[in-house]
Amino acid sequence: MNEIQLARLFIAYAEKRNEMAFLQKEIEDAVLEIGETQFIAGVTAKYSKPSNETPDYEAAAKNGLPPDITDLSQFNTTTTLFTTRWKEVCEFYKITVPPGAEKPARVVVK
Repeated sequence: MNEIQLARLFIAYAEKRNEMAFLQKEIEDAVLEIGETQFIAGVTAKYSKPSNETPDYEAAAKNGLPPDITDLSQFNTTTTLFTTRWKEVCEFYKITVPPGAEKPARVVVK
């Protein structure tokens, strides 16, 4: 294969990749409108509903706990290490937790 043939292969590959990106965007937009996962001809366009990320319970608890509360052992999970269940700390002390960041609906084409 000479340099010209190789360059033609690179160009053909780039053109196909651009065409695939365009088709992928078209599919994503259509599936977002439909609002549910589509599976056609071996291609899956997985739809994910809008949702929220998990709130940051640890930051809320650390910022909202009164300074005299230092023993959180009742909220620890015993494994080889101790893990504090921050959501339970917030619930027990009635600490308001801001919601997690909003994640918009999205589509993944495979």
